[in-house]
Amino acid sequence: MSSREIVVSDWKPLRKGALRGFLTATLPSGLVIHEISVLVSNGNAWCSPPSKPMLDRNGRAMLDDGGRRRYSPVIEFQSKELRARFSDAVIAALLAAHPEALADG
Repeated sequence: MSSREIVVSDWKPLRKGALRGFLTATLPSGLVIHEISVLVSNGNAWCSPPSKPMLDRNGRAMLDDGGRRRYSPVIEFQSKELRARFSDAVIAALLAAHPEALADG
């Protein structure tokens, strides 16, 4: 997958810890994925497909042992390699459209 095949739109910067913001990606197939999170840590940038909070029977958010909300994937990839290729292509498309997106600031 190449960044030239992906169109990034709806870039919403939001800096909170490793999080840098959210975007929408349109793939060559026509698939549109909303709310992809973009993260940066230790000089590495990657994106994560959308996920949703896990809820218990009473509709309350489930927490992990550290007290953080648990999330389940909305979409997933068949392998780590495919996920990494997707992430790299989305980050490249983001930087082509918004060169300042991952700049320290």
